[in-house]
Amino acid sequence: MRSRFPGLLSLVFLSTIGLAACSGDSGTGASASATDGSASGTDTASASASASASASASATDTASGTDSATAGSASGSASDSATSSGACDPPMLVCGQACIDPQTDENHCGSCGFACAPGPACIGGECMGGGGGECAPGELLCDGVCRDINNSNQNCGACGNQCQQNEECIGGQCISECPIGAVSCQGNCVVLDSNPNHCGDCQNDCNNGEVCANGNCVQSCPNGLQECNNACADLQTNPEHCGQCGNDCGAGQQCINGECTCTGGLDQCGNNNCVDLQTDPNHCGNCQNECNGGATCFGGQCTCAPGEVTCGGDQCVNLQNDPDNCGQCGTQCNNDFEVCAGGSCQCRPGLVECNGNCVNLDNNPQNCGQCGMGCGQGNVCGNGQCMQDCDGFPDQCGGSCTNTDNDPLNCGDCGEPCNADELCVNGQCENFFLAPCNQCPCDQCGGDRCCNSDFLNDIVCLDANDCP
Repeated sequence: MRSRFPGLLSLVFLSTIGLAACSGDSGTGASASATDGSASGTDTASASASASASASASATDTASGTDSATAGSASGSASDSATSSGACDPPMLVCGQACIDPQTDENHCGSCGFACAPGPACIGGECMGGGGGECAPGELLCDGVCRDINNSNQNCGACGNQCQQNEECIGGQCISECPIGAVSCQGNCVVLDSNPNHCGDCQNDCNNGEVCANGNCVQSCPNGLQECNNACADLQTNPEHCGQCGNDCGAGQQCINGECTCTGGLDQCGNNNCVDLQTDPNHCGNCQNECNGGATCFGGQCTCAPGEVTCGGDQCVNLQNDPDNCGQCGTQCNNDFEVCAGGSCQCRPGLVECNGNCVNLDNNPQNCGQCGMGCGQGNVCGNGQCMQDCDGFPDQCGGSCTNTDNDPLNCGDCGEPCNADELCVNGQCENFFLAPCNQCPCDQCGGDRCCNSDFLNDIVCLDANDCP
């Protein structure tokens, strides 16, 4: 998804509505798994779909011929009734698979993906400088947002210090894409003193039979200069012919005594590649050490951002909202039914928790309209009401009346769920985020489509051509 802050990385932006559990109940555990509910002659369903004829359930058939549908097992205890079909307590949003508070979350401040200083630095959904938080090592708070001043072309070495078009920020320094002593002519790095195609000036091309010496087209090279394909070069200092004809130096290098040498405290890694071993995440501490899992390089060591821990050896994660490491390393939420919020797995948007399972009250025959309201043997559930059949509904999955064109848990076919950050559109799972508008059209959706989601009962920005 695209951010409503186009200057930031893109990240896929996703959001959601509030989590609500059945009365007197809350999810306290950290993980969940989908479980099959089946009983002889009984229909069971865990559903998720839009209201009216788009209700849905995730269904499978048991060997005994009994219809059964999968329901996500939710963390914590559950009561027998639900008062809403929401999933997160407002103002929580879903960003990726995580349920976060945009009023305080340092990585999603005000909107998914808008990162600023952690903790108190995000106040009321705005990044506030001097809020008491700190940026990750190697980053600096610029206009309330943490920036990598070692590798950012827009904030190189300091906030607002922009490198030129032909420069790259390396180790907090704006380094020319050409070696020292060369300039860019039509995208090529050349030495105007010796290049016969750009002799003295980018537009000056020497005639056939002429050579370029000291920026002038002449008949022959003067003493002390070596002719290299019509270029009169000093092999000790010329970055196009350093040490020998045709040996050109790389960006930021200087030809010193016939050798291409990195300057400004940078080191050479690979073929004429100058890097800062103290800050380069691809060459951290030494040329072969690459930081993985979102770690930054600071002081020559790979380091996680504040609030993150290392899981799996080299993966930086936030245990408060990482669905693969929710509350502790290795604890995974069921991505089909849950999100990670506050270090615990909770029902995804559009589902509520009933007896430990995340279900859709619109079409779950064991929780039809409210938790514990079973429809009985041979009956089905649609639009939150028990009925004898699914006439008037496009599809039936187990004991649930649904529409597989727009059912996130049965998208395209029964038992084919979308991720918690996706909605089902024409049988295909598409990314979405909660629209920062009260109605469509919504300019903040950018290039995404503004839709009114019956399943979420809210306005969303959807990465699709049509609305569900």
